[in-house]
Amino acid sequence: MTESPYASVSVGELVKRFEETCLEQYDTYVTGDINLYNSGYDTQVDIVKELTFRGPDARRSLMVLLTHENPQVRLRAAKRVYPVAREEARRCLEDLAASGWPDQSLAAGMTLSRLEDVPDCLDH
Repeated sequence: MTESPYASVSVGELVKRFEETCLEQYDTYVTGDINLYNSGYDTQVDIVKELTFRGPDARRSLMVLLTHENPQVRLRAAKRVYPVAREEARRCLEDLAASGWPDQSLAAGMTLSRLEDVPDCLDH
């Protein structure tokens, strides 16, 4: 198995990079750059894998993003922190679903609906 490209990166730097990729994704709603959106998604997955490897406290570090001003950052953080902070993540998703932000409101609502059907769907 290859070493993670993030193995030597601090937790704080991982959270910052996660935030940056979410903001880049948010911009793609205007630019339509699906490659950039997908690249950001892949980066987020890799970061979460590294945080998960470091333990629940490391993964909980993403909780700081649940109150971010940008709805895309909150959405992505809530989905990724859910396994280690269910109540906080669910509250964030509920707030987003009610927020009226077109894309993030819909995505949060669909995630909440899926959680009702499959409560462990975000447990990865």
